[in-house]
Amino acid sequence: MVTSGDLPGLDLPNLDSHSELGALGAVELAHPTQDIDGDGLPDTVTTNSDHAMHVWTDMDHDGYADHVTVVDSGGDYSAWEFHHHPDGSSEWVRTDEGRLGK
Repeated sequence: MVTSGDLPGLDLPNLDSHSELGALGAVELAHPTQDIDGDGLPDTVTTNSDHAMHVWTDMDHDGYADHVTVVDSGGDYSAWEFHHHPDGSSEWVRTDEGRLGK
């Protein structure tokens, strides 16, 4: 399991909108700083790398990211959700991708 301590500031320099996250595993969000859903509880961390912005959100407040959106400096974007399967396995599933302005 990847934790936010393993990824300083969740800085994922090799993660861009074309990356595959299927086998990444759970990502702990130890200290969310933004409230993206307006419920009064911090649930989101936004980080930047040299080539992209990452928005990690813990929608169910269990301490782990359920959703991530990545926007590259060139305008390409992708969104993923973390899925838990009945057999106990889990994976990141791409839910959207494209280019801003198109």
